[in-house]
Amino acid sequence: MLFVISYVPLYFILFFQNLNDKLWSKGNEFIGLKEALILNKVSLAFLILIVSSVSLYFILYKIVIKSSHEEIKVVRIQDNHAEHLSYLATYILPFIGLKFDTWQNILSTVALFYILGHIYIKTNLILTNPTLTLFRYHISKIENDKEKMKIIIHKQALKKGQTEKVVHLTSNVYLQKI
Repeated sequence: MLFVISYVPLYFILFFQNLNDKLWSKGNEFIGLKEALILNKVSLAFLILIVSSVSLYFILYKIVIKSSHEEIKVVRIQDNHAEHLSYLATYILPFIGLKFDTWQNILSTVALFYILGHIYIKTNLILTNPTLTLFRYHISKIENDKEKMKIIIHKQALKKGQTEKVVHLTSNVYLQKI
């Protein structure tokens, strides 16, 4: 879910990049809703991705609210805000030139997203999820009282010596329970 959510900025860019502005005939009459949707099917697909991704965020939030939590004592905190620019340069900007005009281009883009998703899930690229910052989350690495490093996605500030209620998401990643 977090991988799909991380690409919302790209979906917005591609939505606007693929909008077709030929919605008016030569006589300045609207060409019709059906024709407008056909001309903008790629942008419509990205709009669906945007709505779906934002919906995934709310589903994740509901799951966390209802989940049981554990407590982690924070001994050391390391912020990761600098990672976002790296993410944008590496994973968002190269996609801006993608074309969706043939089935081969669409299939290769889907394959590329699948490969990136696999890498994202198997590594700690969750640390570079700029969309979470749009929802006012911060991502920090902490060391707990057992000298183990954890990644915490949080809205409220973390403080050394404080015990945090968190929900376990994956192997080393937790979401602060508010």
